[in-house]
Amino acid sequence: MKSESDIDTDQLVTVMKAVDEAGRLFEEALAAYETRGLKRTGGDFEVAGGAVQTLQGAEEMALGARRFLAELAVLLGYATAGVEGRAGGRAADVRAGFTGIGGGGARMARPLLAPTRQGLRLLLETEFFAPAFRAELEEVLAAEKATYPDPAAFRVRGPAAGRGATVGRTP
Repeated sequence: MKSESDIDTDQLVTVMKAVDEAGRLFEEALAAYETRGLKRTGGDFEVAGGAVQTLQGAEEMALGARRFLAELAVLLGYATAGVEGRAGGRAADVRAGFTGIGGGGARMARPLLAPTRQGLRLLLETEFFAPAFRAELEEVLAAEKATYPDPAAFRVRGPAAGRGATVGRTP
């Protein structure tokens, strides 16, 4: 019986193909945003779903998928060479998924572009990932609006009522 840390090369190849295609779809979405004229130089970096955040989110998803694909390739190399023991805890760790999905998705304007939705669904269909990562994928798909950054984080608190600034004043 295989444990969570055992490496099933056929399953790994299937997951790699899905991650590769999802990454391609995320890159396609990023290119579509750029073609639409979205720029990272706008003043809306504080706006969830604004141009700056949407581009950042799309890029996070694409880069996360590409980095994860490389990690899976290393793991497959160990398994193919018959030296799975050298992989350490990587076999179990890869089921946790990769960075860029939750954070990237939280930044992006809604509705998500079709390639982004397709990539997320493709990852869900693999049934390879741990429940927490699957929940993250589902959350990004279901979100009705961008949620990062939280506008409250940029509010400047005014001076307390009845108390002015004391810098440079003598009592």
